[in-house]
Amino acid sequence: MKILLTGSTGFVGSHLLKKLLEIKNIQLILPVRSSKKLKHLRENPKINILSFKEALENLVIETKPDIVINLLGILTEIPEKNITFEKVHFEFTKRLVDGAKKSNVELFIQMSALGADKNSKSRYQKTKALAEECLIKSELNYFIFRPSIILGKGQKLFEDFKFLSKFSPFFIAPKGKVQPVHIDDVVESFVKVLNFQEKNQIFELCGRKIVSYKELFEFALMLLNIKKPVIEVNRCLLLPVALVGSIFGKPLTLDQWYMLEKDNICLGEYKGVYDILGSVRDAFDIKI
Repeated sequence: MKILLTGSTGFVGSHLLKKLLEIKNIQLILPVRSSKKLKHLRENPKINILSFKEALENLVIETKPDIVINLLGILTEIPEKNITFEKVHFEFTKRLVDGAKKSNVELFIQMSALGADKNSKSRYQKTKALAEECLIKSELNYFIFRPSIILGKGQKLFEDFKFLSKFSPFFIAPKGKVQPVHIDDVVESFVKVLNFQEKNQIFELCGRKIVSYKELFEFALMLLNIKKPVIEVNRCLLLPVALVGSIFGKPLTLDQWYMLEKDNICLGEYKGVYDILGSVRDAFDIKI
């Protein structure tokens, strides 16, 4: 089985790569911008590391994988480097899908996001939905995953809190609910569906517990051993923070502020982790 995996050096990608390497008779094609993070795998005969030059359609055609797993995604944009939601989420996905169609790829697995919606004010959620639509209309066999916040080692939330704790005497959490999912459940879901016979499904990935953002932030601070209070406020009061944050990319951007309009929880419209794995981990049972 030959799998082309994009985003292999990211949070989810690094965990999934480790899991895929445990599978026998598998070959991995890893397009990356910089191979430095994968230098320890250069001599692994199961891995083919390629330079990522945005010619994704040709890359798929030339390597002829059986399966494409697309994890490409960004949380904040870097316009001066032409790294935008439209380009990364939609354009890159379209190129991969076009290449997969021409190469007769057997299965395409797409990482989307909970709340993906073409009508959303958030361009993050809108472009995730457009990528889903592109894949569904392609007539390729597919699975689409829509996770809530994923908790595990390497989650950017923890790094952001470490950074912000150097300057802020307290943390502000918006009112709202979230349903975090364990990184191991996400990774195992990707691996499990490789053998599913019933294709063309969307799965919403959430954990057992629905918590407030305040509770999530307090949990993160506890793990980091940062003893600072978390103050919960209405979303509308965070608009000035979001406007300023959009300039610097943190702590909150306007696009992220739009996403806070709705709770980030699974509503039961689609199957979930239990339907794939038969069980659901405690998302808060993690080490960092």
